[in-house]
Amino acid sequence: MQGRPSSRYRPRVAKGKQAGEDPAPGLARLPPGRHGLSREFVAKNQRDRLTAGMIAAVAEHGFHEATIAQIAAAAGVSRRTFYGYFSSKEECFFDTFGQVADHLEGAMAGAGEPEAEWPEQVRAQLTAMLETFAANPDLARFALIAPPNAGGEIASRYRELLDRLFAVLVEGKPSPPTAREPSRAVTDGLLGGIVALVVRKVKAGEGEELVELAPNLLELFLTPYYGQEEAVRLARLLS
Repeated sequence: MQGRPSSRYRPRVAKGKQAGEDPAPGLARLPPGRHGLSREFVAKNQRDRLTAGMIAAVAEHGFHEATIAQIAAAAGVSRRTFYGYFSSKEECFFDTFGQVADHLEGAMAGAGEPEAEWPEQVRAQLTAMLETFAANPDLARFALIAPPNAGGEIASRYRELLDRLFAVLVEGKPSPPTAREPSRAVTDGLLGGIVALVVRKVKAGEGEELVELAPNLLELFLTPYYGQEEAVRLARLLS
């Protein structure tokens, strides 16, 4: 799959690891003292660690409950380092959420074959989304579970993310009468249903098995456009 999760999106260390182990796997802790590394390298490493730390802290505690101390600890950096890059928890969250949104959109847009029929493209894009979340279920907790509970501007960014992902999924959709044109109310409910199925599996501790949802999500997504009978047929055919 194109758009494979970068190191900052890899699973965080499991609870119960020994003290001193790296809480942000895939992101090497900088050596203490004089290390001869460039400022650019150090800055990128630290920002990437803070991205991973924000995802881990919000995924575990929720946005409002997560503290800067928890974010810094999960990132393996000091509070002083945190404030060297961000003025507040909100600024760090929005920066991280933007990166996650871009990553998800890119992974989905790059999935599938350009010449494939639209239902096959949708299958590939939904699978890419599920694979991204399955590689690190904390991404689903961070991007799909925490924002609606946080409300305000954070919830607005969440709705914008869903709109962006929906735009990827409907790119190349056949015009009527080949495919129907459902109302906005129907498509909003469609997105809500897809998210609900992903969230339910993650909350059940089955995040690493999310790809199993691909046939169900494909059927759910295609039904308003082709009708249930044809959507079931296509989902079975493309599974």
